[in-house]
Amino acid sequence: MAKLQVLYTALGLLLYGTSVQAFNVYRLGGQTGNPWPAAVSYEPGGFLRVEDGSEQLGGPIGATLTHPTWSDTLVDVQDRADGQWLSPFFLPDTLNLAQDGVRNRVVRGVSDNLATSGPCYNNPSQVAKARPMFDGDPTTAAFYTANSSSDPQVRSGFYVQNSVIDLGVDYPINRIRFFPRLGTDNPEIDQILGGMDEPTFAKETLPADDFAENFLPWFEITGANSVLNFASDCYLNTREAPWFRRISPNALIDSGDPRLNMIFRATENLDPVVDIRFPTQQYQWIAIRPLRPIKNWEIAEFEVYGEGYVKRAAYTTAVLDMGNPMAWGKIRWDGATDPDGRLFIRTRTGTTPDPLRYFVPSSIPGEVLEISQKEFERADFVTRSTALDQENWSFWSAPYEWTSGLIDSSQTATDWLDGTPILSPGPARYIQVQLIFLSSLTDATQLRQLEFQFSPPAAQQAVGEIWPLDAARTQSTPFTYSVRPTFEPLDAGFDRLEIFTLTQVDQIRSVRVDGIDYLDEFPPDIQADRVVVGFPRLQGTEDTFKLIEVEFDTHVVRYGTEFQSWIYDSQGQGVKQLVDPGNANLDHPGNALGVRTDGLGADLIADLSVHPNPFTPNDDGVNDRARFQFQLHEVSQARQLELGIYDLSGRRVRLLEATPVVRGLFGARPEDPAWDGRDDQGTPVPPGLYIYRLAVETDGETLEKSGPIAVAY
Repeated sequence: MAKLQVLYTALGLLLYGTSVQAFNVYRLGGQTGNPWPAAVSYEPGGFLRVEDGSEQLGGPIGATLTHPTWSDTLVDVQDRADGQWLSPFFLPDTLNLAQDGVRNRVVRGVSDNLATSGPCYNNPSQVAKARPMFDGDPTTAAFYTANSSSDPQVRSGFYVQNSVIDLGVDYPINRIRFFPRLGTDNPEIDQILGGMDEPTFAKETLPADDFAENFLPWFEITGANSVLNFASDCYLNTREAPWFRRISPNALIDSGDPRLNMIFRATENLDPVVDIRFPTQQYQWIAIRPLRPIKNWEIAEFEVYGEGYVKRAAYTTAVLDMGNPMAWGKIRWDGATDPDGRLFIRTRTGTTPDPLRYFVPSSIPGEVLEISQKEFERADFVTRSTALDQENWSFWSAPYEWTSGLIDSSQTATDWLDGTPILSPGPARYIQVQLIFLSSLTDATQLRQLEFQFSPPAAQQAVGEIWPLDAARTQSTPFTYSVRPTFEPLDAGFDRLEIFTLTQVDQIRSVRVDGIDYLDEFPPDIQADRVVVGFPRLQGTEDTFKLIEVEFDTHVVRYGTEFQSWIYDSQGQGVKQLVDPGNANLDHPGNALGVRTDGLGADLIADLSVHPNPFTPNDDGVNDRARFQFQLHEVSQARQLELGIYDLSGRRVRLLEATPVVRGLFGARPEDPAWDGRDDQGTPVPPGLYIYRLAVETDGETLEKSGPIAVAY
């Protein structure tokens, strides 16, 4: 631990030793990043220092793993010509899932995931007897002796119990094969082997002794997916996670466990090698049971096959330790998408090495006792639980939009003009990144490279709030945006505040720091979806708790708009530090950055108007164009908007706009739709009355607004 602390201290000094003109980058995959497996190990690799447009090796990143905290990620790493890629696991049709070592990172392999539906007291002996059918060795078998008694009470229930294999997660399953021990003494061995589909095995590898006559004539195969939530052990049987139901010895009448889906049932099988094909199903649990056997039987190998991408794969980094609290900048990536493949990228940050708290039942019924991680691992309790340490760790962020974080190859990579801001709180010492792949059988998103920025913070903390928290939906609202920083001596300081407003601000009325207005001295930068204001540089403990107030007017066109903001140094290349919501201004009780609007559920298109109407497109410079103004509300993803002009017969004469749009205000900018009185061929239309039609595609329908427009000369 002492050596580890020295490493972290040295790392922190190195990170803090970078100038304000530099920032740091942690990169995974691609041609120059740390290998994808590194970030889920004890040694996550190093970071890069970017300074004056060049990258240099910065130093190591720490990891707080005391043991692997993640199960099978179900992802694959491929080395290609353009770098190292990460993708969901694709199940080949010749891989037998019912054996150990299929996925090296499965915490509980098949040897631990095999059980029967019998009583718990003799489950270990039953599992031991069934294990040879899953050992990958066709020369060993699970052999059972039938009881020839006709009395059902004499028959052992053992013979009709399910042998259950837990694959750990849902796999796309479409084939099951099993067979007894086969040997070269069988006069039909060539025919049997020749009739087997891949994978096969050579005759020379078989022993002489043959037991094909011990094939199973009566059986039932069932399956279930992970939604069923079986307990991993019969001793952990609860109402929420039940174990498999015991089965009556009278198996021809008993339907088995109704929670398992029937895959195949046979009472007159005559084939030593049973090879069952069925439409692909997502199964985690596969079970086989004999149906009232009257002769000895055995299974040498029970095999489960499928094909396609797993439907869900997850990759979660170790808790990455930056050595000291850091401000988080942008995150970006590149990869390839398929129509039915999705990837969710999210982050969380914290101030302690472990994001979890650990609990076991206390001596008081219904209450739990918090213990350490090591105690949790050693605890001999049937019921154990974990929970997020909410005091020291953030929740996982909302997934970052795929397109917003894509690397733009046309930009200079070290300028970081692309990417999307990290939304997890900072400054923080620890960070985790999680990737969740959701795929179809044939389509999956694949990731080549992922990287994120970090640097010493501009301030130890910056909290912000907006007031008021309620706004009119169809008119501009005056807001006061407050930010209050806290500084430590080594903090870099800042002189800019960037506020995301979603729509263009109508006006900025003041920018005050401790009551002094700097609006005239530092002209603001009003952009289409944000505003950047300046003021004298704040740095050092003497500037702690100074109140920054920005007063501006803007439209809020989406309920719950989050007015996020960032502080940064205009003269440096350090990252922009996210402002956390909190109590920044005692005069305002909101303590939040989200704004509500009235009229929730009202029309998406509001305040549609045309002016001038009528208009006179005679090129005299007066009223030559008719402009269309409207507000588009609650649209968070690009939707197709079409604005057309029609004559009174319904014939379209001009298409003014056909483009994807998102929420916002339209009509005030020069590029917004306007009609010059001409048709699609550029010919002036005759004077008279026309109809405009504004249409927006929404989920499953088209919303439209229309009205008259007059042309006069």
